[in-house]
Amino acid sequence: MSVFAGPEEIDTGPAKQRAVLAMLLCAEGAYVARRDIVRGVWGGSAPATAPQVVVTYVARLRKTLEPGRAHRSRATVLLSRGDAYALPAEPGDVDARRFEQAWQEARTRRSEGDLDGCARELERGLALWRGPALDGVPGPHAERQRRRLEELRLAGQEERYALRLEQGRHHEIVPELSALAAAHPLRERVRALLMLALHRADRQAEALAVFQDSWRTLVEQAGVEPGRELRDLQRRILEGDPGLRPADPGASSAVRPVTSQLPADTSDFVGRRSELVEIRKLAGRTGTRQPAKAPGAVPASGTVPRIAVITGPGGIGKTTLAVHAAHQLGARYPDGHLYARLDGDGEHSVRPEAVLGRLLEDLGVPADRLPAGLERRTTLYRTVTAGRRLLLLLDDARRAAQVRPLLPASGDCLVLVTSRSRLTDLSTRTVLRLRPLDRQEAHGLLRQAVGAAPVDGEPASVEDVLHVCSGHPLALRVVAARVAGRPPGAFGAMARRLRDEERRLGELAAGDLAVASSLQVSYDSLPDAESRSAFRLLSLLAVPDLSVSDAAAALGVTDHRAEGHLEALTDAHLLEVFLPDSGGDAQGPPVRVEHHRYRYHDLLRVFGRGLGGGLARAATLNVMLGRLTRSHLAAVHAADLLLRPGHSAGKRYQGPGTPYAEHHFTTPEEALAWLEEARGTVLGAALQAAATGAVPPAALAELTTRIRGFLQRCGHWRDWERLARETVRLARAHPEPDPLAEATGRLELGTLAAARHHLDEARDELRASAHLFVSAGDTRGEARALNNLGLVHLERGEYAEAAARLERALEIHRTTHQPADAAIALDNLALLHLRQGALDRAEQACVDGLALHEDSGTPESASATLNILGLIRCGQHRHTEAVDCQRRSRDLARAQGNVYREAYALLDAATAHRALGHWRDAIECGEQALDLRLRLGDPHGTATAFTELATTLDAAGHSDRAEACRTEARAALDTTAG
Repeated sequence: MSVFAGPEEIDTGPAKQRAVLAMLLCAEGAYVARRDIVRGVWGGSAPATAPQVVVTYVARLRKTLEPGRAHRSRATVLLSRGDAYALPAEPGDVDARRFEQAWQEARTRRSEGDLDGCARELERGLALWRGPALDGVPGPHAERQRRRLEELRLAGQEERYALRLEQGRHHEIVPELSALAAAHPLRERVRALLMLALHRADRQAEALAVFQDSWRTLVEQAGVEPGRELRDLQRRILEGDPGLRPADPGASSAVRPVTSQLPADTSDFVGRRSELVEIRKLAGRTGTRQPAKAPGAVPASGTVPRIAVITGPGGIGKTTLAVHAAHQLGARYPDGHLYARLDGDGEHSVRPEAVLGRLLEDLGVPADRLPAGLERRTTLYRTVTAGRRLLLLLDDARRAAQVRPLLPASGDCLVLVTSRSRLTDLSTRTVLRLRPLDRQEAHGLLRQAVGAAPVDGEPASVEDVLHVCSGHPLALRVVAARVAGRPPGAFGAMARRLRDEERRLGELAAGDLAVASSLQVSYDSLPDAESRSAFRLLSLLAVPDLSVSDAAAALGVTDHRAEGHLEALTDAHLLEVFLPDSGGDAQGPPVRVEHHRYRYHDLLRVFGRGLGGGLARAATLNVMLGRLTRSHLAAVHAADLLLRPGHSAGKRYQGPGTPYAEHHFTTPEEALAWLEEARGTVLGAALQAAATGAVPPAALAELTTRIRGFLQRCGHWRDWERLARETVRLARAHPEPDPLAEATGRLELGTLAAARHHLDEARDELRASAHLFVSAGDTRGEARALNNLGLVHLERGEYAEAAARLERALEIHRTTHQPADAAIALDNLALLHLRQGALDRAEQACVDGLALHEDSGTPESASATLNILGLIRCGQHRHTEAVDCQRRSRDLARAQGNVYREAYALLDAATAHRALGHWRDAIECGEQALDLRLRLGDPHGTATAFTELATTLDAAGHSDRAEACRTEARAALDTTAG
């Protein structure tokens, strides 16, 4: 990869820095998130410091690409937005894009019969190559791009030689084709071109020898026979087929015209790469290969065409993809490209008999010879299509019965079917369900449709538009149609109008393009009124997704009935079904609790909410939210019993007589997996219920308390804060204020502030919480507040105050027989004694805490105690024992999914290894701890981890890396004020 400024080549730095540059250039001006860059450059072996290394690489690239830019001035070449970067470049500035444009233009010229123009474009594109693409650039992204570009290069070379054959230049290309075949021995089209060139040069024996060598190579290296093209070519050479001879030099060079009824391709097509790959694979398949046998054997061709069903909701781009794929593959089907619209979702679908009549006429059957009746036309159609290579696009089918009579009787045909239905009774294994475009693809669509300058000129407004459209292609095209040609600021005006949910769908209409009309068709196709009601009602919930049990609770029906509604909505593409991935990491496979979850596309949610309204809907929503939050509270409580045994009283919260199933978890892993899967839904429903008054403050406080352990351990601190603040707000604003719920909310806010090292805020919230608990007569709540308050005093260096609060908390916990809470107070007292240098007292507190865990049957909750005991062992210079304590602490934390506690254990293990001189182990533990702290989003903890890692790196002799870590620590601390 080379970069030039005029005639001068620029040094773009070390290999991984060039890999970052390559990713940004390949993104074609779209923003690429830092985490995606890390994955693209390092793959699965990225160190914890990789995101910071990316920042460094970007800073260096900016200096290289903008040498004259003033310090701290706004970058104009390599742009930033949040943690994402973009490098807009004109297509003419990047050779790879120039080559792809030339290749696309060549194919267009060939389809028009302009062989000379096609040849010029191919030569122009291939001349840009100076060697392997992205040579020497590391990382999985570069490797993927290398393979993709090399495949395009080979396809371009093949097309160039095919053109030269058509122009009668077979003698001159034999040496070049021989070299290309030797370099790519498994590439069958190169072999076929070489065979044909040799045959036309009157070198039949050599041509047949190429086939023999191809057969042997494919069998030995790939275990398959040559494909149909090579076998047919060998047979035709043996038979002396005159059709293989070069055309009369005096004849026209125009391509033989074929029937081509395909709609025009889309000039601004973007994305759908994986779907296009699947269609290409299908088109390249000649049926199941037979076991290798004697060279030259030709198996009988099948009579079943290759079929791909492209399905998805209205406006998702089914027809656009099918037409684009058909144009790309058209050259493979010289006998015709047929198109028929079946109007599958209209009031009167087109009858197969009428479609067959038109297709037969297009294939050369005179109208007066068309038989009457579906059966007779089907028979004639199969006769006419037998043995032909046709491409057939059947657009907008509703039922498989519409499609079956239209299938050609040749295994060499490709049939592309688009449908809003899944057509499950159509015999095909290639079903492509389209989903919304990703952010980069959506951004690319707007740039293609409107132009780079308008899109790049309003990045913030464009981002708002992308968020609202959520990758829906029709919505994006409507926006493009409405802003195209407008003066600067058009995206800003459109974004402002789209932010209003009530007018959003009305704005997404331009001419005959209308998102709402497209969605209405799918809604009208639902099988019954109950399914339509479920679609409307569930759209009212402000949750990211739903399980079957969530829908059952909200609708007040059985799980079986709810699943039926969800599946009906999924079949109509009004919901998307997906399998969540939860509970999995490098230590073991994920644990799945719910088989499927369901979610609305944002525009479908808005559409559903607009189908009904009024006071009745608001009342219904409150009833739904009340049922759903009660169900969630029961499930969260059941999970908390397993994850924090000893911390829950065991009370069940499910209301009597509710028809939905109660959650049962048999292991902590199941409970943790469910919490990860359902977290967004639990949070969304709880906050919406609080906002509408569907739940009392006590229920919200209970939910916050029970889910807090999970949220804290797994780093979901923003969710923890939102629930706690809403609990306080609701408790104070409720018609019947609830001081106990307020005390609970303030306890959570104070605990969170302490975890973030916002010690003044933590002290104030916990004092207020303790006072409210005392006023309400809740001694256990008072003790929990005092315990956490004591820890805050400890961190502030106020040891006398810390001792008083912690000893009082311990006394209450012992009096009220709360061993788990008493063990936490002992842990904090152990920390206090450790800070004061009283190691014996600290050790005794840990021993007492471990005994409490053992006596109460909860030894798995002893991770914090073992972590503190490891610190004490370090203070006693018993570093080997300290390492063992931290290992046991880490293992317990990891088994419970407690990322917060695991990070502490790893960080302190690094300190113990360092004291023993085990540099490699110390660095490994430090990097793992840093990775967890970064995942937790804790700036203070991240700064501590960077500092500790720097100390270890210094001791190990890696001063440069150590200094980089100290720089990152200072940067992390700069954010703690916010």
